[in-house]
Amino acid sequence: MNVAGLVGALLPVFFVLALGYVAGKQNAFDTDQAAGLSKLALGFALPASLFVSMTDIKKDLLLQQGTLVLALILAHVGLFVVSWLLLRRLKSLRGADSIICALLLSTSATPVFGIAVLEPLLGETSAGTVGLVALAINLVMPMAIIFLEIQSAGSDAPRSEQIRSGLKSGLKSPLLWAPVLGILAVLAGLTIPKDIASALEMIGSATSGVAVFTVGLTLAARAFHLSRTVLLGALGRVTIQTSVLYALLHLLHVQGPFAREALVCCSFPLATTVVLFAAKYKAMEAESASMLLLSTLSLVVTVPITLALNA
Repeated sequence: MNVAGLVGALLPVFFVLALGYVAGKQNAFDTDQAAGLSKLALGFALPASLFVSMTDIKKDLLLQQGTLVLALILAHVGLFVVSWLLLRRLKSLRGADSIICALLLSTSATPVFGIAVLEPLLGETSAGTVGLVALAINLVMPMAIIFLEIQSAGSDAPRSEQIRSGLKSGLKSPLLWAPVLGILAVLAGLTIPKDIASALEMIGSATSGVAVFTVGLTLAARAFHLSRTVLLGALGRVTIQTSVLYALLHLLHVQGPFAREALVCCSFPLATTVVLFAAKYKAMEAESASMLLLSTLSLVVTVPITLALNA
């Protein structure tokens, strides 16, 4: 384990995170401005970065990742469905609470932290892994939205309309289409003109800093409460999906740098989207925000352990 490299990768992340937290505590950004920064990072900068990174992967190498993509889908979509079916049986997690818990276990903040953490440690090709993981995450989101809309007590719309709303919200996400279009371009043998690639790389370079800064703003806006639920949720977030993917990779005989990087991604913190959903649907609001902070701080432990176990 290269300790200096690990510190060099995580120190900028925590510095920008702290900067965003301080800015939030000083009310330097209001709610609308914070939402605008999040939209910039996840709606524009990251999709551009993911598209370019996917087109940089060689066709032969990409074709070898079919089994990894299957494992990622099972570790995200499969884990979400199974978790929800089990958690909804608990009296303390009925309704939207069980959906939020299943979502936090099956999705991570890979789109936010992936490139910032992995590139300094594992090189530029790791952005391709982030794209594949982001693709799997964005297959879960439409399902979660549909379930949350159906469970929402205040929703009077017909169930068919709720399902269409969830699908529309998920399918129009640029985080879903950017890696898909990048994969299609590679498979079709298309070469992205240098000028276009440079333009996309310029906006994509804003991804890491803006996204991590926005997480700091999110953390500052919510009080931290330590409880058994928060501890178990944060621990589950950084261990369960990693364990599931680890088992699937061995079962499907998937090896290589992409697999190792995907495991690190699955050990990343709670997705900020979960906190936003929790606030919107009035479920696990305080708990999800506290889990976000605790699981983010755990980066200093989860990243080196996951890398060491798969060296």
